[in-house]
Amino acid sequence: MGFNLQATETARSDLTGLRWQGQVLKASDRLRPDRRHFLKHVVVDQEWPVSTNLQGYVDSIRAVILDPSAGVFTNQYLGASSLGIVRESRALRGPGGRDWVLVQYRLGWGHWVTAYQPDKGLDELLEPQWGDVRWLRRPNSNSEP
Repeated sequence: MGFNLQATETARSDLTGLRWQGQVLKASDRLRPDRRHFLKHVVVDQEWPVSTNLQGYVDSIRAVILDPSAGVFTNQYLGASSLGIVRESRALRGPGGRDWVLVQYRLGWGHWVTAYQPDKGLDELLEPQWGDVRWLRRPNSNSEP
C-alpha cells in the first residue's frame, strides 16, 4: 500500500514556479505521485505542519489508515471503485489545514490516489463525484457526517 512510485503525474499549474530539488517546476514536469501530493498539500497549501517532509507526509498517511478511530468507506469516485479513509487531522493540521484528513485508495490500481485535508470536511463526500458512499466504519468523532 502507498503511492505508486513507478507512475508519474504532471505537476500542473498549482505547482508551477515552485522550486523542487534544484529546479523550478513547470506545469508539464512529471513527478512521482508521492512528491506531487506532498508538494501540493504540504508545501503549497500547508495542510500539514510546515516542518513536515516527504517521508513525514507518507508516514502520517499510513498512521491515519492504521488508526482505529478512522472511518472507512467504499465509493465510486468518478466511476472508479475506491476505498476512502477519514480521520480528524489533529496534530497533522498545518496553517492551511482543515479538520479532517481524507485518504483515497483506488481499488483497481492497488495504490493511494491522494491524501489531503478537504475544504468542506466530511461534506466533501456529499459532492457528486463521490458516488455511492457506503460506510464500513464511521469515524470515531463528535463531528460525524
